[in-house]
Amino acid sequence: MISRTWLFIPVVIVGTATAAKGTPATPAPVVEAAASPQTATTVTTGEPTDAPAPALNGLLPLWEHTGVVEESGAAQVGWARADVGVGPLTIGTQPFLDLFGTWNLTGKLGLVRKGRLRLALDTGWYRVPTAAQSRGLGNLHAGAFSNPYAPVTLVPAALAATYLVKPRLHLHASATVIKTLSDAPELSTLTAGLAGWVEWFASEHRSVRVHAGVDAYPTDPQAHLGISFGLRYRHVALQAGYARRFAEGGTSDGAIMFDTTLLFP
Repeated sequence: MISRTWLFIPVVIVGTATAAKGTPATPAPVVEAAASPQTATTVTTGEPTDAPAPALNGLLPLWEHTGVVEESGAAQVGWARADVGVGPLTIGTQPFLDLFGTWNLTGKLGLVRKGRLRLALDTGWYRVPTAAQSRGLGNLHAGAFSNPYAPVTLVPAALAATYLVKPRLHLHASATVIKTLSDAPELSTLTAGLAGWVEWFASEHRSVRVHAGVDAYPTDPQAHLGISFGLRYRHVALQAGYARRFAEGGTSDGAIMFDTTLLFP
């Protein structure tokens, strides 16, 4: 069922001047003019220049999204995500799913790309082969999607928002619907979900994130709760965390999440 196809993947990026009193000398206006823009920026924004960039992707790719798009010409390549910015678009794929035979392509259109509030429309295409649950490397499986008799195609669409509360405190939320297409009637569904997460940066490079949401409604509604940690530098990002899902009937399961990504700003 679609709720079992969630794929765990994380991804994440001052001055003062004092004017001298008294009779100004000839060079004084030059010194003051040079200092003014820096002083004005500090007073107006109050933001440090090392403010991290907001995350491009969420923890659960099918259900969790952000309102941020990749800068045009920039790219990232990792086990979980590979994305490139083309104007207002971010085009990508999930390499580990391609490796397991689930060919996929994603696209995100930035509706609002500047300022504290970012908005984006995210969509994708996933071709899941028959018996996808049997494909994996050891204990690393593409997902627990059970389709032993027929392949399926997933077409998700999401509206996502990111709000920069402070330079080092970011909120992300998304509403997603997923259409599942298959020759097997029992596998053809339409499901929806809501997800949100908050990211706090302890420093320019280190962050902690708390995730929550509900998804796969009404076919197999479940809730999830997770925590993850990120370490990001100019050309590499590392993520790891744990999430747990709670289904109707009191059952639950969990998974360890990780990713290593090369960044090309």
